[in-house]
This record gives sequence, structure tokens and C-alpha cells, in this order.
Amino acid sequence: MNVVKRASVVMTALLITLCFSEGALAQSREDAITKFNEGFALFNEQGDFLSAIEKFKETIVIADEVGSEANDIRERAVGQIPRLAFMHAAQLVRERNLEEAIEAFHETIRLAEQFEDDNTLRRARGNLPALHLNIGNQFFRNEQNEAALEQYRKATELNPSYITAYYQMALVYRRMGNLERALENFDTSIDLAREAGDQENLERSQRAARDYLVFRASEQIEEEYFNRALDLLNRAAGYGESASLHYRFAEVYNNQRRYSDARASAERALELETGGRADRARIYFELGLAHKGLENTQAACSAFRNAMVGDFRSPAEHEIQHELNCN
Repeated sequence: MNVVKRASVVMTALLITLCFSEGALAQSREDAITKFNEGFALFNEQGDFLSAIEKFKETIVIADEVGSEANDIRERAVGQIPRLAFMHAAQLVRERNLEEAIEAFHETIRLAEQFEDDNTLRRARGNLPALHLNIGNQFFRNEQNEAALEQYRKATELNPSYITAYYQMALVYRRMGNLERALENFDTSIDLAREAGDQENLERSQRAARDYLVFRASEQIEEEYFNRALDLLNRAAGYGESASLHYRFAEVYNNQRRYSDARASAERALELETGGRADRARIYFELGLAHKGLENTQAACSAFRNAMVGDFRSPAEHEIQHELNCN
């Protein structure tokens, strides 16, 4: 055999080998179906969402090699991937693995964007603020204030209208003694609740802001800084009325010898008070002091008699027996 003939034989053999190799590697519609079914079994029978996702990704690769003949299989695989990613993230939430769930929802968002699944994208984004809120609440319960604030801020960045996240931030600042930052976040939650027509959260935020200001005012009263206390109480009144608010007004006014104002505040506190005799005793005591200052002896005696409960029994008896000589 001459050289040319031998070369021809070798080339023919090489071509045959190449054709055979390409045929062995070629994928078919049946291969795509098999891979899809493997993925379906992984999540449907074993609940293994992540492994199923990988099988569906492999299905897409095979379908792309096959071409239009496997387009329907490809579309079905594409439709499964974001959905399973969401299910995996939701499973982590149920297991209370919240930080891992956040990572899983971010991956769901990435896949939903990649495969243009707007419904899953919206649902995944909608879950993230609540997850950050819940993690923040865990830190809050453990008195890890800065860590809690970081999670609440992330929640509000993802959902600027998240009333509860602003409310929780206010509680953290309240615990830290930062009055202005606490009120700033209470005010935001109030505004958002009012815009949303959310009466429950509106009243909750107003009540918390008012009560915090009343508490801070009580601290100033203890230190006998009555003008500072009055400023705080006036701010508190902007969030609505309460028995405690008007009781503290009466206390300040009595110390400032503004007895008519003290009487009016004490009377209003009694109208708003829903507790028992012990809760009303302190109010009656301030009412008695107001009447005493106004020289209404009979009314003062009556008020002090009503104040003779619990901690106020002894001071009320002193007023009755030694200051007013009540009959």
C-alpha cells in the first residue's frame, strides 16, 4: 500500500471515530425528560429542594443541547427552579433558621430574576422585612440593642412603610434612654398607621409615646425639676389623654401652687382612671392637696378620706388629723 493510500485509510478511520464520539455524547429529548423526572422525585418524594434545583438546571442544559424538540421540558424545568428555591427558604423559616432563611430568600430573588418569575420574586421580597424584624426581636429580647437596631433598619430599608419595625426601633431607643430618637420613630409609626388606616397600631404607638414622656416627667418630678416635667407632660398630651398624664399634671401644678389647675387635672384623672381604689388613691391625694391650697377644707377632707388606701393611707390620715382637723 502506497503512502497516499495509507493516509486515506487513516483519515477515514479518524472520521468514523469522530462521528461515533459525537453520537455518543449527543443528548436526546428522552435524556431531558429523565433528568427532569429525577429532579421531580427529589423534591416530591424526598423533600430535597436544593438537589432538585440542581437536577432541573441540568435538565435545562440538556434541553438547550437538544434544541426546540425539548423546549417544553426546558420551560417546565425553568418554572420549577424559583418555586423550589422559595419552598426551601420557607422551610428554613418553619425550622426557625431565620438567618439562613434570609440568605435563601436572597437566592430565590436571584433565581426568580434570572428565570423571570415575577410572582415568586414578589413573594420572596415580601418575606424579607418580616424576617429581619423577627431576628431584631430576638436581639431585643436579649437586650442586644445595637444588633436589634441593625435588623430593624434593614426591615425598613426593604419596606419603608413597615409600621412595626419603626415601633420596635422606638422601643430600643426608649430602653437606651434616647428620648428624641424614640419619639422620632414613634412619630413615624404613628404617621404610617394613620395613612394606612391602622387604628390598632396608631393607638399603640400613641400610647407608648405618651407613657414614655409621662415616665420621663415623673423622673423630673422626683428631682423637683417641675418646669422640665411640665414641658414633658405638655408634649405627652399631644399623643392623647390618660389618667397617669393628668395625675402627673396635678402633681406638678400642686408643687407650683397652681391649685386650680391641679384640681382640674386631678378631676380629669379620676374620670379617666379605670383601676380600683388603690389606683385612685394617689389621684384623690393630689385632689385633696389642690382643695387644701384653694382653702376648700370640706372638699379637701373628702378627697383625703378617699385617698386612705395603701401607700397613701398614712399621709392622708396626717392631712385629715393634723393639717385640716377634719370632723
